[in-house]
Parts: sequence; C-alpha cells; structure tokens
Amino acid sequence: ADREITITLGGDYVLGTREEWIDEPDNFDACVENNGMDWCFSGIEDLFAADDFTLVNLECALQDSNQGHNSKKQHTFRGKTAYAQMLAAAGIEGVNIANNHYIDYNQSGEDSTKAALEAAGIQYCGYRNLFVYVQGDIKIGFGGCRETVFYEENKAYVYRDIQQLKDMGCNAVIYSCHWGTEYSPTHNEKQENMAQYAANSGADLVVGTHPHVVQGVDSIDGCAVLYSLGNLVFGGTKELQTFDAMLVRAILHFNDDGLYLGTELELIPVLTSGSAPDNDFRPVLAAADDASRILSLVQADSAMDITQSIWIPAD
Repeated sequence: ADREITITLGGDYVLGTREEWIDEPDNFDACVENNGMDWCFSGIEDLFAADDFTLVNLECALQDSNQGHNSKKQHTFRGKTAYAQMLAAAGIEGVNIANNHYIDYNQSGEDSTKAALEAAGIQYCGYRNLFVYVQGDIKIGFGGCRETVFYEENKAYVYRDIQQLKDMGCNAVIYSCHWGTEYSPTHNEKQENMAQYAANSGADLVVGTHPHVVQGVDSIDGCAVLYSLGNLVFGGTKELQTFDAMLVRAILHFNDDGLYLGTELELIPVLTSGSAPDNDFRPVLAAADDASRILSLVQADSAMDITQSIWIPAD
C-alpha cells in the first residue's frame, strides 16, 4: 500500500506592516491587537490542522526595533517577533525566507527573524538554509531560492541545495522559488527554466511565490510545479489590487520502501480578505463563484487540465 504525506502550501505572508505605517491606527499591528493573535489564520487554520506539514512564504522581517532598516527601499515590511507564535498556533510548521523582504533590515533583521522562528519552533528554508521533515523513515527536504540572487548570480546554489538534501537521505524534495513578474497572470520563460533546472537537480515539487496573483500548474519531468499561489495574509498593503489566491494540498505518495511515486494536488481557492474591498488580514476559503473564477485563472496559465484531480507521477 502507498504511504501518503500531506503538505499544505500557501503563498506570501506579510505578518507585519510597512515601516512608515508602524504608528498608524489601521495597520496590521492594530488589527492583531484588536482581534487577537489568532485572528489572521482563523478562517483557514482547519486545513493546517488536518495535514502533516504546512509551508508558507514569510515575506517580512520579524524584529521589534527598526535596527538595520534599509531606508533606500521603496517598501520595507516588519512584524513583531511575537508574531512567529501566530504561525505555530495556526499549525504552520515551516516557512521559506528566500525573498526580497526578509532582507529589509539587513543582518540585524535576518538574525532577529531566525531567532523568532526558532523560538516558536518554526523551521525555515531559503538562502542556503535547509530543513528536513521526518515521518517514520520518510524524509522530505525543503530549500528555496530567489530568482535574482541564488539563481541568476549562480544557479549552482539550487543544485547544491537539492543535492545536499538528497545526501541527507531525503525521499522527496520540495523547493521554493521566489520568481516571476508581480501581478502577471501568466508565468514567464525564466520561471519555466528555473523549474526545469530544479527538476533536473532532483526537486519533486517546486512552489512559486512573489507575483501576488495565482498562476498555472505544470509537470516538468515528473516534478510538480506551482508557478504562483498569490498572497495569503498580507499586512504590507491596505488596498490590495487582487484578493485571489490559493492554498495547495499536496499529497506525496511513497511505496513501502520509501520510494517517491508522485504527488496528488488539490487546489483550494482562497480570498486574501474576508471583507474585500477592505483588507482585514484574514484569508477565507472562496465560495462557489469566487472559487470557479480563481480556478479559471489558474487554468488559463496551465497546459494541463486542473479541473480534475491532478496526479503528477514521479519520472
């Protein structure tokens, strides 16, 4: 009989606000203060409770002061270190940090973010950080890269990450890629090239973040590819251009010997805010009309049929 491990994948999380909004009354911090630490994930955390592992993209620094702030950047995002506990409480076990906002407060912010995640028991991958989820004798490895840094400058980093996870005995590898063009409904050639490179390097599932909108699903040489999941909790802006996003439930199948057989994907449409057009920082499952619209956007950017159950066998 197959053995199954269920991983829930989510998009961009800004658990904080812009530096220039820190003192404003309607920001993310005020929302959490008014509604409680469990507010942001209360609409979707049942999904996280029913899986084996949940991974999201943490797109901010967690630091209680503005030390190291890169004031030259147009947008910088910072949340309180205590917010790492929000992830843990919601059943989110891991985050990718290979993105363009983890570095907003330079070394100080990076150290503070890692320390906050470690204190909350949250695993993190990206920027050469790797971790392994273990269930029985099955190991699933996690790594991540950013298109502009750890791919364009030296894509061998991607190969090295994945090989290192294989050397650690991982039966399957999930690799996060921060890539693509913001707000583009379609993925581009570079995303395909990166996915191909990760697949060639031994990745079994590639999950994309950064575009802030949903994009297509693909299968490249037995590797499942999710080009973009959109936003989830997004404290970085009050006026969102789009509320369309999705969670993906990936059920990884292994045989009795631990050999990876393939992944079954379930696309779960969500809205980034339950009170659109306002951003209440609380994603909810999309109802019928919204759900079919979101899935049609994903379908428009996918060569395969995503309306049925999606099974991507290992090559």
